[in-house]
Amino acid sequence: MSKYAIPSKVFLEMGGWRPPLLMVDRIDDFKYGPNGYVQVIKHVTYNDPYLAGHFPEDPIMPGAIISEIFGQASEYLSFLTDICDLYRERYNESLHSLRDIRGKIYDDNMRDIIRTRRAQVRGVLAAQNLKFKDTAWPGDTIEVVSKLAFADEKGFKHYSVSAHVGKRLISQGTIINYREVNL
Repeated sequence: MSKYAIPSKVFLEMGGWRPPLLMVDRIDDFKYGPNGYVQVIKHVTYNDPYLAGHFPEDPIMPGAIISEIFGQASEYLSFLTDICDLYRERYNESLHSLRDIRGKIYDDNMRDIIRTRRAQVRGVLAAQNLKFKDTAWPGDTIEVVSKLAFADEKGFKHYSVSAHVGKRLISQGTIINYREVNL
């Protein structure tokens, strides 16, 4: 785990999700800019509610839930990019990494940016083109990386995503999120 991981209280303020739909346990890494990305972690636990009915004799992580992890990770990438942009515009200071954000996370100005932006943004998973190569089991930790491939003028953002359990690639492909910003 990165020592700059986002604290859970602030992490929940950034997302539009709450348990049981919160599919990201921790944001471990973030890089701002044209080659930016986000890395998130999801721990698959034996008591996750969606495992009980999914192959009860052989519980594995459902592909639809992995898709949701991809969608949420991608939205966090866009959200973290937004708050870096807003912080630079307001305070003429650039934030480039999770470490930089973590250094400002308890600052009232940053908290105000986070709360205000969360109220302005609404995003949904619009489409997916994923290949599943392996499975995740209870007890596994899924590491997801999302990179923005491109955004179009209609508000759709296309992300290149991958999910690993250890060194095993379990899924990869493209996620498309639709984002609306109401100023």
